[in-house]
Amino acid sequence: MAVVNYTDAKGHYPPAFVAGADGRPWHSWRVLILPYVEGQATYAQYHFDEPWDGPHNRTLADQMPRIFAFPDTYKEGRWVTNYLAVVGDETLWPGVKSFAGKPKDGTSETILLAENHGLNVCWMEPRDFSFRDMSLELQHPDGISSRYKTPAVVMADDTVCSLKPTLSPATLRALLTADGGEKLDGGGGDWQVIDDGRNRELK
Repeated sequence: MAVVNYTDAKGHYPPAFVAGADGRPWHSWRVLILPYVEGQATYAQYHFDEPWDGPHNRTLADQMPRIFAFPDTYKEGRWVTNYLAVVGDETLWPGVKSFAGKPKDGTSETILLAENHGLNVCWMEPRDFSFRDMSLELQHPDGISSRYKTPAVVMADDTVCSLKPTLSPATLRALLTADGGEKLDGGGGDWQVIDDGRNRELK
């Protein structure tokens, strides 16, 4: 997983975004990990002295790596990503700061990335889920949702888990925090490690 490789190389997780000269979010973590997803050529073309949607950078939108789209949905020119971080002080993505070290809640019980089907985020756009504002209802377009019947997430230990409809909002919230100290039962059937996310039933 590219985020894990970035973390191993840098000693910390990527920030959710890099702020520009005006203090606003300019660059997404998805741009920062381009060298780790065979996107070095696009990374070399990207201008960090202008926002993601600046006059030059906007011309790179159609160079989205296929790994940022649902399996089997990628096509040349696609720019909508289906993989978002969850940004908030409580998560692995505090914002402009980088999370360093291991989550106290455990890497197998902390969500790193989540699927989304509905927000239509450009892969370069520094926009992701907000921990405080996102829906905790599975398959809601403003929350973790998928073209598959059971949405999936990537955990901090690099495993992929499917989330069952029985997963409660409280448990999902606990899985999203990095150092919350919540007591979880290791899944209990509500979330399960899967070998290949492509082998799920479509909605």
